[in-house]
Amino acid sequence: MLNKLNKDDRVLILSPHLDDAVLSAGGFMDTAVKNGVSVVAATIFTADAQFDGEPSPFVQELHEWWALGPKPYELRCKEDVASVQSLGADYIHGGLLDAIYRRDGNGDFLYVNRKAVFSPPNPKDIVWEPLRALLADWVRTVRPNMILCPLTVGRHVDHIITSQAFKDGYPGWNADVYLYEDIPYSAGLFPRDFPDNVPAALERTTWKLKDPVDVEVDFEPKFAAIMKYASQIAEIFPGLDAEVELRHYMGADTKSGFKERFWPVEGVKA
Repeated sequence: MLNKLNKDDRVLILSPHLDDAVLSAGGFMDTAVKNGVSVVAATIFTADAQFDGEPSPFVQELHEWWALGPKPYELRCKEDVASVQSLGADYIHGGLLDAIYRRDGNGDFLYVNRKAVFSPPNPKDIVWEPLRALLADWVRTVRPNMILCPLTVGRHVDHIITSQAFKDGYPGWNADVYLYEDIPYSAGLFPRDFPDNVPAALERTTWKLKDPVDVEVDFEPKFAAIMKYASQIAEIFPGLDAEVELRHYMGADTKSGFKERFWPVEGVKA
């Protein structure tokens, strides 16, 4: 159980992007590490793209907005290391390409606008096999007895692919599996044009879930870790006060303190 971890436990958190693990489970990471638990935040899509020709107009738009230069993920990886290490956890970077950079066999970009990014996976996406191999390697290396995976609130294609590729190995992972509520999407505020929420994600999921587990956490270390993703705050909380929104979401349903909620998967451990 998430609330009864000890120093013999090993936790692997699957993070599609360079901030998902800390945003959604940073409080748990902090609490677990302080209790002597080994925690690894493993981020999948972390590579800068090498372009033959011009990037897509969508990529150009995002790169201009980010203003991080031609290799934005180089800086973002450094932010992730600082954030995860501030919570005492370990990190792994998978080196796969984000959806905005991925192409089909003809070299055409697969996800050419925001709507495509928040839609079901393109059938021409060839990331599945490399991702399955990456996940299997991480499980062999880390040897976790507990794995956290996205619930896919928000419908971001990389979250969907992460969850489904991990589920393809079910139930052979021989670990307790929990789904985390993807922040900021789970607050129902983002993306603004087509927001999502936890009840909708629960309706969509193909995982068989038990009743949720709430973990009481310390807000301050988590928020400090989130703020280390300086390049992403304006995108994650557009026009919003990040601290106010997080305090509201993490404390909205309880008078006993801040919490993170996780959904246990039924019948995963072999």
